[in-house]
Amino acid sequence: MSAVTRISRTGRQLAINALAAGALLLGTFAPAYAEATAPSLIGHYSNQVWDDSEDPHALSGYYLDLFRQGKVVFGRIAVATGSPEPVSAKLYDVSLNEKAKTISFKAKYSAGSHAGKNIPPEKRDAKVFLSFSGKLSARGVRGELVRRDGYPPFAIIGKEKALLKKQDDKFVPSSIEEWNQMFGDPVQLGQEN
Repeated sequence: MSAVTRISRTGRQLAINALAAGALLLGTFAPAYAEATAPSLIGHYSNQVWDDSEDPHALSGYYLDLFRQGKVVFGRIAVATGSPEPVSAKLYDVSLNEKAKTISFKAKYSAGSHAGKNIPPEKRDAKVFLSFSGKLSARGVRGELVRRDGYPPFAIIGKEKALLKKQDDKFVPSSIEEWNQMFGDPVQLGQEN
């Protein structure tokens, strides 16, 4: 057997060994990588007040879910409107500075429909833009919530200081894809916080 043939066989065998080793390593480390990129819980926070009736209604307050997957922070806020279920809205433009413990986000939701002066007779969605800016601590989220009308000139409907206390809920979606199926509009994976 010539030296060239021996090197060729040796090179081929090395390539096969490298592929086999790579497959074994990928099989070993893939679950660890998947777990590292799965969403993690930042926290569930609430200041909602519910009535004591047989059919409870959320009378006031907010419920906030915050999660992280890699550098992406996502979640939802539920707003009590007096109905049996609070209105939920997916967060967007979420900014979390872990060093400074500051957080801000925005959300859009509909508070039903309304009629009034200069509104078409068929009514319209009562769109609301919500923005939050505040501090995150081990005990809760404290800051200012600003609600604006969802139609020009986007007038401020209300401002309030709020403390949402950390809750014991441990729910974490298995993936951003699951979250998107539960709450509609996709979380943009390219949005880093």
